[in-house]
Amino acid sequence: MNRISEGRKTAYYVGGGIMVVGVLLFLSNFLFIAAGPGNMSVFDYNPMPGLIFRGLGGMVLMVVGNYVRAVGARGAAGSGLILDPEQAREDLKPWAKTAGGLVKDALDEVRTEPDTTTVVKIRCPKCKALNDEDARFCKQCGAAM
Repeated sequence: MNRISEGRKTAYYVGGGIMVVGVLLFLSNFLFIAAGPGNMSVFDYNPMPGLIFRGLGGMVLMVVGNYVRAVGARGAAGSGLILDPEQAREDLKPWAKTAGGLVKDALDEVRTEPDTTTVVKIRCPKCKALNDEDARFCKQCGAAM
């Protein structure tokens, strides 16, 4: 069957975890700025290097985590880490089958047996009511068709 390996699943979730750590690291700058460093003048404290490190470090972790997730989801060849079209086709097979399955399901929903019972209606010359094609008299007014 076309299953995704446990290694790829692990890479996907680890990549997601790395991204979360990166976002938290990046957002911690805003919490630090909002809280204020307090009175650090006695220690001659400069918070800028820490802010820059956390901000850039968080961004780098978000990018790396996203790439690890992509490799986990699409495989090494499917994500472009390895340039091998045949392996890429194999790596992406579960997703292609899923997309094809969804398209097939949608087409099956649309494709129904055609209605072979065509009903032709004719209008009564007197009252203009619709009647079946083989009616001899109008069902509304009783006039001869």
